[in-house]
Amino acid sequence: MIKVKVKTSKNISFYLPVPYTILKAASLILTSNKFHSQLHKWANQDLKHKTVPAELFKVVLNKQLMHEIIRDLGNYKGMVLVDAKLHDGTEVIVKL
Repeated sequence: MIKVKVKTSKNISFYLPVPYTILKAASLILTSNKFHSQLHKWANQDLKHKTVPAELFKVVLNKQLMHEIIRDLGNYKGMVLVDAKLHDGTEVIVKL
């Protein structure tokens, strides 16, 4: 489970747990052919001279690769992915 904690300078904080099942469902959506075709349309919407090839999205958003990444995240429980403090006092922490 990925845990996202946000604390603001005005003493407002919230905690958002993201289970791996939700990540797997999101990866299925991102790697679907329909989503790839829509990304291709959005990427080439305003370009007139050079177009982005459709194969690029299939290489970057590979279903097997996304599945392996999510599976391997479970091996690193407790690792901090993001620990950011902004100049206005806001803190963001993302842990596995």
